[in-house]
Amino acid sequence: MYHAVSRGEDARHDPHYTVAEHAFARQLDVIRARAGGACSTRDWLDGHRSGKVLLTFDDGLASDHQVALPLLAAHGMTADFFVNPATVGRPGYVGWDSLREMSAMGMSIQSHGHDHVYLTVLGPSMLRESLYRARVQIEDRLGIAVTLLAPPGGRMPIRLVATAREAGYSHVLCSRPGVIHADDRHAPLPRMAVTAGLPARRFEGWVTARPASIVAARLRYDVLHCAKRMIGDARYERLRAEVLSHNGH
Repeated sequence: MYHAVSRGEDARHDPHYTVAEHAFARQLDVIRARAGGACSTRDWLDGHRSGKVLLTFDDGLASDHQVALPLLAAHGMTADFFVNPATVGRPGYVGWDSLREMSAMGMSIQSHGHDHVYLTVLGPSMLRESLYRARVQIEDRLGIAVTLLAPPGGRMPIRLVATAREAGYSHVLCSRPGVIHADDRHAPLPRMAVTAGLPARRFEGWVTARPASIVAARLRYDVLHCAKRMIGDARYERLRAEVLSHNGH
């Protein structure tokens, strides 16, 4: 799971989740060498399984088209790009014309919700309406089928999977680390969050599904998840911002 890929001049996105262009290129090389390649979740679910790694991008940032797309094409790989219709075309975000080009090049354009608000703050009816609205707007604008949902911030309301199915989605992708198995057809599909400071050895451990690497990532996620639940999203985000600012990340 990626967010921004930067050439170094754009620091508008969260720097913790901004991977440098040269680092992303090296990671694609590792995926090709160690796993035989990668594809989008959509392609994998459809049976077009080139390689053992699935690539996804959240937030619909401009670097999806400007930086990530050329590198993916050069490596012969596809990815899912989860976008919020409400932010498409805004400064720093990918536009509809760019998304059409990405789709035409084989990339999977999917839903990140209508706007980038945590789905946990929405009531049941508003949640269902937001998910349905996001799916229909993307489909109408791009003329494609939208079947996948990745909730913003990985926040998962109770019954999100069931609500997503009611809104027309087939699968939900979460942010809890793990390995996807061929029979994972109903539970939220896990993802590994790639960050700016991710060590190369750890990344290779994820690509090769090294058990110790997966378990370590899951334990870290579970600790942070508990902290979010205990102190609340708003306070957690403030504390996180303070820590990242202090560390210069």
